[in-house]
Amino acid sequence: MTTDNDPRRYHVVTTHYRPGPPSVYRLVIDGQVWSEVEWSPSRRPWCIQDAAGHCLAPVEHIHAEDADAETAVRLAKRMIRDGRLPTPEQAREALRRRQTPITLDDNPEPIEVRRHD
Repeated sequence: MTTDNDPRRYHVVTTHYRPGPPSVYRLVIDGQVWSEVEWSPSRRPWCIQDAAGHCLAPVEHIHAEDADAETAVRLAKRMIRDGRLPTPEQAREALRRRQTPITLDDNPEPIEVRRHD
């Protein structure tokens, strides 16, 4: 599924746990965070986030109604390997694009509005 062919996707993924709330499992490759898997009691499902904190997959649809941490972390690792999860660099670029304000042209072309009665 991945098109970036980033070899880091196949390096060892280490998991670091931080108790919550929210409870967070950080997935790290070569010292760089690739994903966080977070459980927030207020939001309910596990959320698989990219390296910039964007929730890509709320894990409410996995077999059980309340998926456990192990299942959510396993899914996040598969998403890293198969390319559904962006590289840290791609995640930061996507965040930058989401945060860039949309500006209107200073000299917009007039828009002709026709009424159909």
